[in-house]
Amino acid sequence: MSHQVLSQEVRLDRFEEWLIRRKAEQLASKAGFTMNDAEDIEQDLRLNVLQRLSGFDQGQSSRHTFVAMVVRCRAATILEHQRTAKRNGGGWLLSLNVLVPGEDDDGEVEFHETLGSDVRRPIDRDDQERSDLAADVAHVVASLPDDLRKWCAVLAERNVSDAAREFGVSRVRVYQIKAQICAAFKRAGLEGYLQKK
Repeated sequence: MSHQVLSQEVRLDRFEEWLIRRKAEQLASKAGFTMNDAEDIEQDLRLNVLQRLSGFDQGQSSRHTFVAMVVRCRAATILEHQRTAKRNGGGWLLSLNVLVPGEDDDGEVEFHETLGSDVRRPIDRDDQERSDLAADVAHVVASLPDDLRKWCAVLAERNVSDAAREFGVSRVRVYQIKAQICAAFKRAGLEGYLQKK
């Protein structure tokens, strides 16, 4: 992240300060944050707004609209990072070459030797269930409008931030598209297979 020198003359008005404080309090009440994090979140949001104010164009929107959009996007990024850290189980990493106890008193073996050939493959689904699931997913995707089908392919390969950047749309818009796709899967009874992101 590049650190820009901020002008001494940049000031946020009362509404902008209220908006930042309110969004920080909202975030602090969600997803693994505590109210003790509110001040840090508020500072992060404020710094991001101040750094981006130089990109504000009065011809495109009002300053309040611009600040609100910057705050929303930064809040989404903070929340996404928090959820990513939470999914990582607190950050424990394990080398595939570390020695672990083998099965049936085989002594120690390298961790990668205890894994199947495809560690991403769900262990508890048989071939028939995977085949049925693939057919159900294909049916739902085929029933979507063309634009949502395109986004299914995009989101299968990229995260929301990368997709938004690549296609020149906001993350908020990508999340709206993702919600429409998820709704179609829920209507088809496939809610249990959706990623919890």
